[in-house]
Amino acid sequence: MTVTSATADAPSRRSESRLGHRLENPDRVSEARQPFWRRFPVWFPFAVYALSRVFVLVAGTYLARYQIPLPIGTQNIRIFYPSPADPGYLVAMTNWDGQWYRVIAEHGYPAVLPRAGWGGIDMNPWAFFPVFPMTAGLLMKVTGLPFVLVAPLLSTLIGFVAMHMLFKLVDEVVGRWEAIVAVVATCFYIASPAFSASYTESTALLGVTTTLWLLRRRQYAWVVLSLLVLSLSRNVVIAMVPVILAHAAVRWWKKDEGSNPVRFRWLMVALAGYAAALTWLWPTIVSIATETPDAYNQTMLAWNIQTKVKLYLWWNLLYDYWGVFGQVLGVAGVAAFAWFMLSRHSWRWGPEIWGWAGAYPAYILLVTSTTPSRIRYAMLAFPMTLVIAWFLKLPRIARYRYWILGLIVVAGLAQMWWWTENYLVIENLTDDLYP
Repeated sequence: MTVTSATADAPSRRSESRLGHRLENPDRVSEARQPFWRRFPVWFPFAVYALSRVFVLVAGTYLARYQIPLPIGTQNIRIFYPSPADPGYLVAMTNWDGQWYRVIAEHGYPAVLPRAGWGGIDMNPWAFFPVFPMTAGLLMKVTGLPFVLVAPLLSTLIGFVAMHMLFKLVDEVVGRWEAIVAVVATCFYIASPAFSASYTESTALLGVTTTLWLLRRRQYAWVVLSLLVLSLSRNVVIAMVPVILAHAAVRWWKKDEGSNPVRFRWLMVALAGYAAALTWLWPTIVSIATETPDAYNQTMLAWNIQTKVKLYLWWNLLYDYWGVFGQVLGVAGVAAFAWFMLSRHSWRWGPEIWGWAGAYPAYILLVTSTTPSRIRYAMLAFPMTLVIAWFLKLPRIARYRYWILGLIVVAGLAQMWWWTENYLVIENLTDDLYP
């Protein structure tokens, strides 16, 4: 038998596997001794996110050339800040919800709710949560810079921190390979251009990953604060209740409740109740500030969004797209995911990520509407990327996992371009507009 050695010019499959093994099984002690900026968990998510943002900048700059003029009074869309055709990248990144956030940043929330012609409450800024726009407004006052610059830049910078927290969480809990896939798949997800727009996606992702990380580290006082900020960033804090219960259940199962188990159990009950109560914090603030009972729900009705279980909307959507076959496929997909969640493959995610992996998709199906915004909402379901990581590590596929991950990036770039063109840049006005 002849043995040949791999060279730098012609690496063998075995050497490539060895390199992959070294990447995915780092010496964490040595890694911790390196300067902060040289650590893989720091520079890798930053680099991947930066590359994806460069693509968004190129795509947004090019596609903004095709945006139509948007004067005040444009039909089918609320325009508060008119713009000409070909307004440039920054203006395009403040379309849609960005205009509402600009109103909040520059003028705050109205004390009196506007009324529509039919007598109900009209669309107004109270539908939008305050953390992102108020932060942008504060930065505008401090720097003197305009919203069209501050908001997209703020969203992008928050995204850097969110990706770092995402990598850190998954790396510490699940593993290095899973953290790599989670960051790459999230950065190149179809709706990830929203991380660079005047939207709350990056703020919400940072809030979710930080809360899960703090909960895993049992820093419960900080969890209280993190939940509060999350509740004023996006209306998703209710999905943290099952996460907290899963965290408590696993500590109970492992007999790891500390020196005073009864006190710990009451603490978890109080924390779960607190997270549930925070769901009504913003609606309560809206009602008090406007002196209008049920003001938030009435405001949401202006967008035809009702506060009730919406599972039937998804059922109907599947039928509209693919008929009975689509409904069967939907049920099969939910069943397959449920099987995966109950199998040992997902147990290593830890109760925090595992709880969010089940609670947030359920929240989307039960609470959110089937508008095109569902594509953006799915970005917070980052544990789905761990299913991809598991699949790519199957024995017959593992050898090609980095090549397949590269193909996922290429497919993601094409989808990001399509989403920017169709759901961010306004090239025409049709009946089915809102993203």
